[in-house]
Amino acid sequence: MVLPSNWFSLSTPEQLFVIANLERIARGLPAYLGINAALSVNAQHAAQFNSDPSIAAGFTIGNDVQGEPGMGGAWAGGFSVLAADYVWMYDDGWGGSAAATSNIACTSASAPGCWAHRDELLGSDAPFNPGVGLNCQDCEMGTGFAQVNGSSSFVDLVELPKGSPPAMTFTWAQELSQGF
Repeated sequence: MVLPSNWFSLSTPEQLFVIANLERIARGLPAYLGINAALSVNAQHAAQFNSDPSIAAGFTIGNDVQGEPGMGGAWAGGFSVLAADYVWMYDDGWGGSAAATSNIACTSASAPGCWAHRDELLGSDAPFNPGVGLNCQDCEMGTGFAQVNGSSSFVDLVELPKGSPPAMTFTWAQELSQGF
């Protein structure tokens, strides 16, 4: 994965959005459209409380192809956006013991919560959380970042809009126009 040339000029919420899209497009999945303000309010609240996000108020959510509410999200504590992404995408499974496992929902090698953050952000975890769908063409994100008791707290929230996608504060098209 290659970071865009403007990576260090992006805000932390923008970096969370961009890295999630880089993970998706690296796997041949469509990028999320952009950052939505209502979703970001929810994600910011979750970040302030070191918790996973919930369905956001003020955003009319659609159902995914399985008929489930189209949403997915994740929380991570860490040092940077890249560290949070690493935990979500590459260290979300069983580590051999509870002490060696970063995902508290992954209580054994076969626990349904293993890899759930990765699957939710990429768009598919049918046994645990159907999420937003791998091929979601109009999903939007909310991102949150807070310093809590001296530690960084990062949150991604993805939701499928019911109907036309609402206005966004930062879009994937804007990022692509930077020419990375």
